[in-house]
Amino acid sequence: MSSNKVYFYRNWIGFFILGTINNLPYVVVNSSAKVLSTSFGQANLVTLVMFSNVALGFVAKGANTLISTTSFPFWIRFIFNGCLMAAGLTGVILAPNFWIALASIVLTGMSSSFGENLTLGFLSKFSKEHINAWSSGTGMAGVVGAVLYIALSCIAEVTVVSGNHGNTVIDPDSTDYASKLKKINRFVFIGTLPIIVLYWGAYFILIKAPPAVKESNNEETQPLQIQDKVSNNDPGVVAAASGEGSFKRILRCLKLSSWLIFNMIFVYFFEYTCRGFAAKSRPEEEFSISELQCPELYASLQLCYQAGVFVSRSSVQLFQIRQIHIFTLFQLINMIVWILQAWWKFLPVYVLPSYMVFVGLLGGASYVNIFYLLRTDEKYPSSDRELCTNLVGMSISIGILLGTGLPIPLFKTIFADK
Repeated sequence: MSSNKVYFYRNWIGFFILGTINNLPYVVVNSSAKVLSTSFGQANLVTLVMFSNVALGFVAKGANTLISTTSFPFWIRFIFNGCLMAAGLTGVILAPNFWIALASIVLTGMSSSFGENLTLGFLSKFSKEHINAWSSGTGMAGVVGAVLYIALSCIAEVTVVSGNHGNTVIDPDSTDYASKLKKINRFVFIGTLPIIVLYWGAYFILIKAPPAVKESNNEETQPLQIQDKVSNNDPGVVAAASGEGSFKRILRCLKLSSWLIFNMIFVYFFEYTCRGFAAKSRPEEEFSISELQCPELYASLQLCYQAGVFVSRSSVQLFQIRQIHIFTLFQLINMIVWILQAWWKFLPVYVLPSYMVFVGLLGGASYVNIFYLLRTDEKYPSSDRELCTNLVGMSISIGILLGTGLPIPLFKTIFADK
């Protein structure tokens, strides 16, 4: 096998791991949303947990977008992001109340958002096939994160919590039940914390520049950090050479990628609304957690969503779909159905898992096909691809904020008793 092939597969594995670890804490938080909010006596604020997970994601992505217009090293940004991830998880573990937990979740979400834009920009310097590695890894993060939460919460239920109560059924409104849920959550987040070591290992050890594109010093131990100079033959150099300022360049790239941004915002708005209303999709007693009812229903539905995302985010090397508006339209229909389900509960519980898989399939397919277009369509000059990618990445946060924000007032008012 040629050395370039070795580097290709090595980097593919590295980007897959980066995608998995970058999104894992984010997924664990969202999977825990129902249990975490209930443990602090705030069951109707379940979507506020998800909202907090993206509340400052736009700021984090914006910061990286501005940094990407400079020569600030990638390796420093990856170290910073791992520290941010650790701070968020530790804060949730130690949180004495709901609001401190939410503040810590904001940090966890910022690390996911910052890391996403950071890695997508970094990917612009590698083969387009590595996009599938990253997107497949982020899809795997959904599955692994949801499974990790379910597995650790069930282990905690059996080994950490149930011994204090035997087989006694605890009233879901009681202080004992809230205390039990807090112990479960701490156990889960402590078990998640060590994955940050893998995040740094993937960047500093696995991902390398192939010999053909390394700088003249040929330092094999260095990740590909400096590839910012563009060939004079590149069609994208024209704008930069004309003395275009950063602000004008951002406006031009916004216009260039506006259709992708529009679809990204609304597909995420619709699918996160679906995920939020899943917390009201069945009577409340069906969401309780015990030795006899583990995993909890909401976490199970989140796993189904993540399974769909993983499958579709891994599909781009098999086929590509340029008509990305199709995903947005179908996701709009899904949102309407899940809102009606939260009110009337007309779909039986056994239908909900497969339906949530479908929601995930559409969301993942939209994500990976949009970023594939950014990487391969000649409409986007190579010198602008990192900036366009960052701008589209920022639009994800807008969509998620809308999707998690909508249910908050509705759950406190007309859906409060549903």
